[in-house]
Amino acid sequence: MLHVLLCGGSGTRLWPLSNKQTPKQLLPLFDGQSLLQLTWIRNNNFCDSVMAVVNEQQADMVNSQLQEAGAIDIQMMAEPVGRNTAAAIALAAFSTDPETLLLITPADHLIGTPDLYAETIQKAASLAAEGHLVTIGLQPAYPETGYGYIQYAGYDVVRFTEKPNAVTAEAMLQSGDYLWNSGIFCGKAGVLLQQLLEYAPEIYASAAEAAAIWKETGVIPLAAMNAIPSDSIDYAVLEKSDIVKVVPSAMQWSDVGGYEALAEALASHYRYSNNQAVFIESDPVNSMVIGKDKLVALVGVENVVVVNTPEALLILQKGKGQEVKQLHQWVKENRPELL
Repeated sequence: MLHVLLCGGSGTRLWPLSNKQTPKQLLPLFDGQSLLQLTWIRNNNFCDSVMAVVNEQQADMVNSQLQEAGAIDIQMMAEPVGRNTAAAIALAAFSTDPETLLLITPADHLIGTPDLYAETIQKAASLAAEGHLVTIGLQPAYPETGYGYIQYAGYDVVRFTEKPNAVTAEAMLQSGDYLWNSGIFCGKAGVLLQQLLEYAPEIYASAAEAAAIWKETGVIPLAAMNAIPSDSIDYAVLEKSDIVKVVPSAMQWSDVGGYEALAEALASHYRYSNNQAVFIESDPVNSMVIGKDKLVALVGVENVVVVNTPEALLILQKGKGQEVKQLHQWVKENRPELL
């Protein structure tokens, strides 16, 4: 099985800790390891090799981190510009034998239950070997409005639902027959390409041309990449195909999509220490200071995340993590050199 490691990401939701050059999946925050490295380690047990599909600006760092984690047989596919997940996955599928089983994972997920994760992937691989495209669905823990959902019955997909409003998300949670869409899925390269040809022929044709050039030269020209329509694999294929299955899982999962999630992950799984910060009439349990190039003192404040970097200082009230997108947009318009 080939591990297709999707390494895109611009660092928007964890700015200023992450940026275009070093997005969240490359930050060595987790006992000195990055999410990218943890993802490779987690999947190395059942994959023969890895292909990293990566922004060309980050290719050297990704390759270096994978080698540091122990990867030897690394294929690098550097994109001159991102064209969303359908393009990245199509390029990977064209690069290998049609019978090769692909395990496609984002590089920025954190899994807290490795044994349960392994069971989930093994079941998905078994279904994929039978000719299905298989996605992983997660038992929802709360009515999240930022994720896509999958309505399911057994291993069958009833329908996909994109990010719902709060009322709909609560109803989905209460119904018990919806899962979060994890973005992890499995399938044979040839099956995936056949489905792309049927449901997204323009992506299929243009990705075929780009992949042919990459096979010959090791480089994807900007014009060839720009010719591929930008679409997610969910919209392009999975939501339309009639051969999709879903494996429900109760594994502990996070896409580390904001500072609250990062703080929880660091505190729960990695014993992150606040010991270089000073807390006066403040509780170090419910607040976190990230970044240690200078002393940070919290006096009489609660439930905050302080992000201390050479470029910027962020003080975030917990519960307002999604507003970092607005901050990032402001910085983009007014102080772009900080990105």
